[in-house]
Amino acid sequence: MIIARKRKFGGALKGAAIISIGGLLAKILGALYRIPLTNILKPEGMGVYQTVFPVYTVLLTFSSTGIPSALSKIIASGENEKAVLKKALSLFLPLGLLGSLLMAALAYPLSLGQGNGDAFFSYLALAPSVALVSVISCYRGYFQGKKNMLPTALSQTVEQAVKLAVGLPLCYFFALSPRSGGALACLAVTASELSALIYLKTKSAKPLSETPASDAAFGFKRLIFTVVPVTLSSLVIPLARVFDSFAVINVLGSYSADATALYGIYTGSVESVVGVPVAVCYGLAVASIPHVASAVAEKNAARTRELIFRAVSLTLLFAALLGGALSLLAVPFTEITYRGLSAADRALTADLLSFSFPCVILLSLHQTSSAVLIAEGKPFAPCIFAAAGVLLKAAIEVLLLKIPEINIFAALISDFFCYLIAVFLDLVYIISINKIKRGKKIAYENYSGGRGN
Repeated sequence: MIIARKRKFGGALKGAAIISIGGLLAKILGALYRIPLTNILKPEGMGVYQTVFPVYTVLLTFSSTGIPSALSKIIASGENEKAVLKKALSLFLPLGLLGSLLMAALAYPLSLGQGNGDAFFSYLALAPSVALVSVISCYRGYFQGKKNMLPTALSQTVEQAVKLAVGLPLCYFFALSPRSGGALACLAVTASELSALIYLKTKSAKPLSETPASDAAFGFKRLIFTVVPVTLSSLVIPLARVFDSFAVINVLGSYSADATALYGIYTGSVESVVGVPVAVCYGLAVASIPHVASAVAEKNAARTRELIFRAVSLTLLFAALLGGALSLLAVPFTEITYRGLSAADRALTADLLSFSFPCVILLSLHQTSSAVLIAEGKPFAPCIFAAAGVLLKAAIEVLLLKIPEINIFAALISDFFCYLIAVFLDLVYIISINKIKRGKKIAYENYSGGRGN
């Protein structure tokens, strides 16, 4: 039994390692793209480029973000994977197309509302990606539910490789202004998503038409009731980014002429680098869902607790090591990689990176704790807890942005409190529900033993 448990957890670690390595490789390729892109477009062009992503992320959340986790849980619980995938595609492809049309239709008013009219063409160039990612997410959830993490990892690498190969030449040769540079960079994102979809489609084992008729019993109702709460949970943090895109530029713009550039530095130069250690830890979150869901379905409380404890512990360990390294090396890293920025912008970037250490740990833990709650059948909980964090973030950010001495650091400080509250509530709830399960099991065993006597 001990050997079997080790093998099962070893499978979780193997899946986590594959996703983490794939995520790390994708982030390295992303950095190889983002760093020269920053030097080509400058903070103003990056500000235009980054302006569209909060809204884009929200649309992705509605049409795709919750899909991999939800499908992974459903398939790991025993449903036929082909039937699940077929139903998911028939539901989420139309939603993705609707999201693409909505993004294109609202491009002009959104860009004006964000105080950055130059982002209009970036919205149009990025709009097709919403539909593409909806389909990509269905295929990723399909493979993850089968505990096969390799296609997800490789598709992430394909995305970044194509973006690197297409985006840099486009921007280097044809970006004549911040407006055109942002639009061309967004067009490269669309090309990268199309490439990832083609890869995943070729990796699906059999044509969907081969799904046995008997498997068609899987209905939309369970799919929707699983995906909706996961989607709502995934929506909270992107909504915070939308708030950032409006608050930072508009509030800072009241006393600084560099509001768009400052926003570009934080979201483009800083958050992209912070995302590297978080992406490494993301593998633990993704891999934990099918394994914890299987243990829950088997009503194996001891294995469930073991998987949760190890996932959270390993996340904390890796996040602390990687986040600490990022903080210590912030200055030399910035000086080497962002030489195209002015000395003042490099100094600001280094300061923001060095103080991002707590956010790396908390955001990584939030990924894993949310995944655990989804796997345990409590998908609404991380949504509620993250929402509490975002409300606190909004209040703190608006207050601090008005203080010129704090400036863009208000976004970083408010992110810290957002993640802190969300993680604290996640972990308290995980501990409480597992204590309740354990208490019920002990009570049942005592009752059964008493009846046997």
